[in-house]
Amino acid sequence: MIKAKFLKKNDKLVAVTLKGHSGYAEEGSDIVCAAATTLSCTIGDGIVNVLEVKANCSANEGEIYIDLNGNSASEIQQCQVLMKTLHLGLKNLELIYGMYIKVDEEEV
Repeated sequence: MIKAKFLKKNDKLVAVTLKGHSGYAEEGSDIVCAAATTLSCTIGDGIVNVLEVKANCSANEGEIYIDLNGNSASEIQQCQVLMKTLHLGLKNLELIYGMYIKVDEEEV
């Protein structure tokens, strides 16, 4: 199962970590994993390359994270549309494929 955890600070999404594999299908055929990975990496690329906000982003085997901590309040605000879009996309995946992906939020 993919476990996605969003961290919120002052009602702003400041970080997300995705861990694990969905187990929906074999590697190369797993549409849940492909969707979660594509959403997350596209949002990370948008933050870094389109908005030009310095974020700590990484995509490794079984783990993806985007961390906005260390940025100014205005930079974090600038990223909210993309972070909320990622949250919405992953929640929609959870709605359809809830046995394979779980999305949580935590206030920090």
